[in-house]
Amino acid sequence: MLHAKPAPGLRARALPALLLSASAAAFGGLAVLAPEDAPGVLAYANIPVTELAAEDAAARDDRASRSRRIDVAETLAQAGGEAAVKAEAAAKAEAAAEAKAKAAEERATAAKEKAAQEKAAQEAAASRAARGSSGTCPVPSASFTDTWGAPRSGGRSHRGTDLMARYGAPVYAVANGTVRTASSSAGGISLYLRATNGETYFYAHNSKNIASSGERVEAGELIARVGTSGNAPASAPHVHFERHVDGRSINPYPFLRRIC
Repeated sequence: MLHAKPAPGLRARALPALLLSASAAAFGGLAVLAPEDAPGVLAYANIPVTELAAEDAAARDDRASRSRRIDVAETLAQAGGEAAVKAEAAAKAEAAAEAKAKAAEERATAAKEKAAQEKAAQEAAASRAARGSSGTCPVPSASFTDTWGAPRSGGRSHRGTDLMARYGAPVYAVANGTVRTASSSAGGISLYLRATNGETYFYAHNSKNIASSGERVEAGELIARVGTSGNAPASAPHVHFERHVDGRSINPYPFLRRIC
């Protein structure tokens, strides 16, 4: 029995064509196409090595360019992040400095207010102490001696008692009465207190008058501040205090010793 020999398969027909194409490529040959009777085999073209090298170089350049762009972008992003961190740190430092300054200012204000309150309390206590005695001392913090009749400039004699105290110390009314303010070159800023008991008291060399003319005051009420106005020495702030009874001046020293 005769048997027909099978036709060579696709693999057997394509392999010689591939080998021939590879050989041609190795020697710079021409393009080789697959045989017409092998439709399953693709045609291959031989590409010169120089063109492949150029394509490889272009690809490498493109990859390098992309890498550089990525590096630049990352560097810029890192720099921007560092700048943001620095800006945030500076803002926090500035806020902390402002908070510290504000706290210091608040402490200073509180200390000033406390000092003012303590001073007012001390003056009120001095006033209460003065009213608690047999009379009301005009300047509780003062020191004084009996200088009645001591000679003064221009042939005058001293007609009162000098109550020596710190500048600005409180001066109080010795009795209930009505105030009349005055001013002169000798007495400076002064006031008269016409008391309800019929006596009149004169306060001179004040730094300022607290009570105004026509104002009715009570014993122990703040009416002035110790000063150096008029002809009082700047180094010796005091209140020149006089007492007038029945229209004539009398030595106020015994009266002051009794009430101060």
